[in-house]
Amino acid sequence: MKNNLNEYRLTDIDLSALRDFIISQGTTRIIQKKEYLLQQGDMCRHVGYISEGMFRYKRLDSNGDEHITGYSLEGDLVGEYSSCLCGRPSLSSIQAIKDSRVHLITYTELEQFWNSSPENQRIGRILAEQLFAMTYRRLTDSYCCTAEERYIDFMNRYPDLKELIPLKEIASFIGVTPETVSAIRKKLLKTDKS
Repeated sequence: MKNNLNEYRLTDIDLSALRDFIISQGTTRIIQKKEYLLQQGDMCRHVGYISEGMFRYKRLDSNGDEHITGYSLEGDLVGEYSSCLCGRPSLSSIQAIKDSRVHLITYTELEQFWNSSPENQRIGRILAEQLFAMTYRRLTDSYCCTAEERYIDFMNRYPDLKELIPLKEIASFIGVTPETVSAIRKKLLKTDKS
């Protein structure tokens, strides 16, 4: 089984204890393709570990337009953390991209895990730091990187998604139109053939 949890680390740390805790203490749910784990506007009270499948995070704006804001893949954690942390309605919906198996614990249980030992507190701190770093990078990339650079980064970070999601979803995630993604793909194909 792939373990993407260790991709979150900023230092060498074994995150298998967190994964094992969630799997052993959590409730297992099978989420069918296109089914929602969480709807925008609902309170998020659970955090999960994805043992199979993958999820997209999406948000509707005030005009009803959909924006893809993130992905959680097999071996990742899944949840709307800002909703859990702040006790506010979820900013995003979380939808299965394909049939998925997720192990869910309440945010209260996760807090109990963090507080159960200094090592677990360290795991929580490192995950929070990495989540901040990933969010900051995405923000700065949206200002400082070209559409082509964001597309290449997306393909490098999510190579398996290309076959599972439509072009318009990739475009939404990197903040461009589907036509721009098509032009980038054509340009990159030309470059590869040269």
